[in-house]
Amino acid sequence: MDNSSKKIRSGSFKNFQQAATAGKKLWEDETLGKSGLACLSCHAGYSDLNLEKRQNYPHYVKMVDDVVTLDQMINYCMLNPMQGEQLERNSKEMTAIAAYFRAYRMKYLQEHK
Repeated sequence: MDNSSKKIRSGSFKNFQQAATAGKKLWEDETLGKSGLACLSCHAGYSDLNLEKRQNYPHYVKMVDDVVTLDQMINYCMLNPMQGEQLERNSKEMTAIAAYFRAYRMKYLQEHK
C-alpha cells in the first residue's frame, strides 16, 4: 500500500480476530444506549437474527420494513431498541460489531449444518 494513501479512520485492526474480539465486547455492552439493552439482550442464542434463512446483507428486514445493509441494521438497533447514537460507518466500533456478527453467524452455520 502506498504510504500516501488516505485512511478511513485513525487506528486499525491488524487481523479479523482482533476486530471480532472487540466486537464481542460491544455486542455484550448494555451501556451503548440508554435502554440498558445490548445486542446480546435480543440476540442471545442466535435469536431474532433469522440465520436459518442463510441470507447475506443487504436483504429485507420486516422490523425495519426495508432492505438494509448490515451497518444500517446495526444502527437501527442502536437508535431504537438500544436508544443510543448511530455508529459512524467508518468507525472501529462499526467494523468490530460487523466482524463479530460475521463470526457469530459463521459459528451458527457450523453448528447447524
